[in-house]
Amino acid sequence: MKKIISLVVATMMAVSMMAVSALPAMAADNVSSPTAAVLQQGKAQTTVNGETKQGVTYTVDTTKARKVTFSYNGEGTFKSWSDNLGSLGLAEGTDYTKATNADNSIVITFMSQKAITAWNEGKVVVNAIVEFATTTAASTTEATTEATDAKTTTKATTSEDNEETTVAKEVKTTKASAKKNTSSKSPATGSSTAAVAGVVAAGAAFAVMVATKKKNND
Repeated sequence: MKKIISLVVATMMAVSMMAVSALPAMAADNVSSPTAAVLQQGKAQTTVNGETKQGVTYTVDTTKARKVTFSYNGEGTFKSWSDNLGSLGLAEGTDYTKATNADNSIVITFMSQKAITAWNEGKVVVNAIVEFATTTAASTTEATTEATDAKTTTKATTSEDNEETTVAKEVKTTKASAKKNTSSKSPATGSSTAAVAGVVAAGAAFAVMVATKKKNND
């Protein structure tokens, strides 16, 4: 009987040991692992030269180790890609990997649960660095416009100065003409006055002579 009890106790202890050892494995199966995690659609923030613009598109491929392919299809000349994965505390090679394709698209693979969570929470920002030719053209147009405005202003100022000079000359000429006319009239007026005075004096002298002769005759 004791042997039977000993065998039962030993069996129960063995079963208990097996159950205890199986608990961690069961708990691990219940925890979401990176392999079971899924990248959600439409979670990335995309920018062009740090600004929110159209041109960057991406495709989430959950069937191939959680890969996301980013492409630039906008205007300008594409230069390179940048992102904020490092500032999120993610390490390349541990939490994610990047690979650039021949068509300048980039593939980012999110490996760790930390990286996947950052993606699903909308914290990942991927930026396309693009050179726009219109920027130079706009600068050139602006500079040309400024130069034209300056030239027009200078021309207008010169025209105004010329008009003022012309008016001043006309006023000076008018004054000179008026002075000349006054000077030319003054001698003529003096001559006329002298002639009249001479006639009056001659008449008076003649009258005196006539009166004196008449008196002598009397």
